[in-house]
Amino acid sequence: MRLFVALHLSNDTVQEIEEWRKPLIQKHPSLRWIQREQMHITLRFLGDRRADQVIREIENLSLEELFPIEYTLSRIGQFGNSPSVLWLSGKFSSNLFSIVRLLDSIPDEEGKTGGSRSFTPHVTLARIRRGVSCPNIAFNRQIAGVSNAIHLMTSNLTPNGPVYTNLFSIR
Repeated sequence: MRLFVALHLSNDTVQEIEEWRKPLIQKHPSLRWIQREQMHITLRFLGDRRADQVIREIENLSLEELFPIEYTLSRIGQFGNSPSVLWLSGKFSSNLFSIVRLLDSIPDEEGKTGGSRSFTPHVTLARIRRGVSCPNIAFNRQIAGVSNAIHLMTSNLTPNGPVYTNLFSIR
């Protein structure tokens, strides 16, 4: 079971992102736009792990003490030399980085912890297909929100894209 831990985005945040990107979806159909139900900020990808074990490990971290997490999404960017992901990021309360450091102690499918990785909190907006150039898109907004939850999610890859299921939440 492919597992990851994600920061929940408020409904207001998702709605504001949707309003902003609605004309972009029409204008740039060659991008694979993420469904609104799938918007989140990935905090730790764990890969193929047993959910019951990961739930116990997360429960032992006492993460609920670190909520709420405040954020302001204010910039757009791309990952990769030949960009493969279009994303939003911005400013986040320091507790988010404390949560990430704690989650980094949980081993992934290869038994590795996340201590050596660099972390850029972001909301994936679209995936860029190989051979498709990413348009220059401006983001002249500030979307502020508060998150009161993280979720342990499973990702099932299908021909129509990933399907995410929430297995466990910390609020």
